[in-house]
Amino acid sequence: MINFSDSIEGFRAHVPVAREWAYLITASTGLVPDFVYDGVRRYLDERYLKGGDSTWLFDEGTTGTLAMLERSKAALAAMIGGRADRIAFGQSSTQLFTMVTDAVEYAPGSNVVAVDRGWIGNRFAWQNRADGGLEVRFALPEGGVVSAGSVEALCDEKTAAVTVNLVESSTGCRFDLAELGRFCRERGILLYVDAVQAAGALKIDVEADGVDFLAGNDYKWMMNFCGTGYAYISERLQKRVKHWGAGWMSDTDRFDTSKAHITLREDAGRFEIGYPNAAGAYGLGLAAEQYNRLGAAEIENCVMSLAGYFRERVDATRGLSLTYALPEKNLSQIVSVDLDPSLAVTEEDFRAAKVFIPGIGVRPDGGRFMRVSFHYYNNREDIDRFFDVIGAAARR
Repeated sequence: MINFSDSIEGFRAHVPVAREWAYLITASTGLVPDFVYDGVRRYLDERYLKGGDSTWLFDEGTTGTLAMLERSKAALAAMIGGRADRIAFGQSSTQLFTMVTDAVEYAPGSNVVAVDRGWIGNRFAWQNRADGGLEVRFALPEGGVVSAGSVEALCDEKTAAVTVNLVESSTGCRFDLAELGRFCRERGILLYVDAVQAAGALKIDVEADGVDFLAGNDYKWMMNFCGTGYAYISERLQKRVKHWGAGWMSDTDRFDTSKAHITLREDAGRFEIGYPNAAGAYGLGLAAEQYNRLGAAEIENCVMSLAGYFRERVDATRGLSLTYALPEKNLSQIVSVDLDPSLAVTEEDFRAAKVFIPGIGVRPDGGRFMRVSFHYYNNREDIDRFFDVIGAAARR
């Protein structure tokens, strides 16, 4: 049986590093809980050391890898407000995002609206389509914010798709997906969402918000091992996909080797060309089950409360300032702060105090900054330890 936590307060005990360090870099790499580590290790032992996939019991009478993959899909679907038959596994979120940008044919003269500030892999995917003749328009941020209005202003009767980051990695700006979803639905525009910096920490409802494609990864807020991505693919988008490979996992009869021609599955499983990283998919499913057990609203309240406490302390601390004055609706669990030149704090100071930060960045003008982030294995004491380091540096 999997040893899930029954409460957010108790979850920290399942994350060994968090018991020793103030770990503030989940936006870069998340910590793996013990039940994910132990569960994946047990799967690998049973599957590959003992060779018992057909009899491997992973939960209350359910056996085998394929059954496990379906259970993981169900957990991920519940986490993002979708259906399990709309989930597909892949190598990474970037791979899945790139494949879908290449897979849809757009009518001559069509355009796509993307966000200039976002994960480079996704921008590169659209830039590659632009090199092939598709017009790609990029919405620019103002004060760290790319608003739904700025994206909508670039759309016209020829706009076929819009793509946004639910939470932007460097600024922590949370996109107003509900507003944009309504806009896209009314005009028949496909809506693509990169949820890597949101899924597992913030509430998502793909069906309510009219999302056609959502990509998520494993090793940040999903607290899993690197090497597995997942995607939600709407029925509307599936009908538009033309250029996506197919393999034995795409077929309705996966083990019928006598078939002369493929019969594509009706669900999103048709986009799984070959066997996915099953161990990674299992880890994702376990993390999603933990999320669902604790509740989306409770987890979002936890991480947003921590980020709010951090912002309050920044405002009260000499030598620190928020990089972006984001509107309330655009706040997330990721915060960027600027360091005054007079504040002689170093990365070594944080390490000595066992405060894990992603590093202190330096802009071309010499200004220093850092990005911190909060998951539900963090608590206020972690934040207090961060500011203890700042205070000690200020007194030097």
